[in-house]
Amino acid sequence: MSPKPQLDLFAPRAAAKPAASQKESAALKVTKDPGPEIGDLFDTNFNAADIAEWELLFRDVPQYNYHFKRAQIASAFDRPLHKKLIASHAFERLREISFLGAIDYLFHPNGKPANIRHSRYDHTIGVALLSQRYCRLMGLSDADCDLLGAAALLHDIGHGPFSHTLEPEFARRFNRNHHQLTNQIITGEVQLDLSVNHLLVKHNVDPNEVIALLSKKSDHPHASLFSGPVNIDTLEGISRTKTYVHPNHVHCHPRLLLEAAVKLDADSLKRLDKFWQLKEDIYRNFIFGPMCFATDHLCREFVVKNAPDFAADDFLLTEKAFLNSHPAFKKFLHSLKNRIELDGVADVVDHQISASASTLDLNEAKVPRREFHINKDVEVRCFADLSKRYYEEKNSFLRRVGSLTDPAQQAAAASLFD
Repeated sequence: MSPKPQLDLFAPRAAAKPAASQKESAALKVTKDPGPEIGDLFDTNFNAADIAEWELLFRDVPQYNYHFKRAQIASAFDRPLHKKLIASHAFERLREISFLGAIDYLFHPNGKPANIRHSRYDHTIGVALLSQRYCRLMGLSDADCDLLGAAALLHDIGHGPFSHTLEPEFARRFNRNHHQLTNQIITGEVQLDLSVNHLLVKHNVDPNEVIALLSKKSDHPHASLFSGPVNIDTLEGISRTKTYVHPNHVHCHPRLLLEAAVKLDADSLKRLDKFWQLKEDIYRNFIFGPMCFATDHLCREFVVKNAPDFAADDFLLTEKAFLNSHPAFKKFLHSLKNRIELDGVADVVDHQISASASTLDLNEAKVPRREFHINKDVEVRCFADLSKRYYEEKNSFLRRVGSLTDPAQQAAAASLFD
């Protein structure tokens, strides 16, 4: 009896799209015509020429839905270790950890309210699929497939409620961050889930080698899959984040980007260059943009002002459990979007600041700035060489924040959600 074929979650949809109505066809023609800059929820810099370039570089792009059903996942992964890690309690917990933290509660992908938000679970499945695809393209051994796939599945296993939104405060107050908790889950040092370490050992995968890969300290021949600038985490994560800010435009399919990083011909480098430019756009205008910045900053400010209400073990909770334990934070979160609109982010202070700057105005906060560069003079012969072509610079600037602590304003805004 022949084995059941494995499902490829990256494959294009088999069913043809229904014919568009005359009204829809006319609307599509309008959107494809060159014209002024295309506005969207977060006012990014992509214009009609950018969209045309995406369409050229990613023609006939397969569908990538970003959300995976259990039956699809069961069919897509064939390694027993990977199946069991996905079924573990620690991995299942990622279903209730939002991908972008508080921003997932305020702004929905494509600017549309939806019941399904992006989660660390779906993102991690996507990263693991890329790892699996890479192993097949490179013809790697079963042992390498187990190791790289396990690292992909476990790379975000330690994220706490609201991901990067609240993590800085957990790290400052309780010395807890997702890197630390990830390592503890992998080594079996935390009661959250002891099965992960047991599964790795049982399947002859060294937990310390997994940690080395994730901490960018591994000398494994394929360590750049996790440590390089074009790594599978950022390929999936930036592609996923693009769905928030460019609702109807061509997807930068993560599988096509991975294949470009393996193939490395002239067309592949054009795709990767465009992706690197997209990454800067996403960080500059969205992740470190005014709306996301204000959301994260104000949630952290709430934790600071209500510090006695929070404990170190809150970091181990799902977001549902966290919100049930902290109803005041839940109400605050629901009022946040309206509060930002009422008296949100003010102006940006132009001058850059050093990391050691200690004197800030009470209404100013440090905002990271990441600048992404491409050195097209570098010869790229293998995946690891991409770290020579693509690099980034990190610094900071100041942004003024509106006064969002006035009790009367809080009460007025919160009442809208009662």
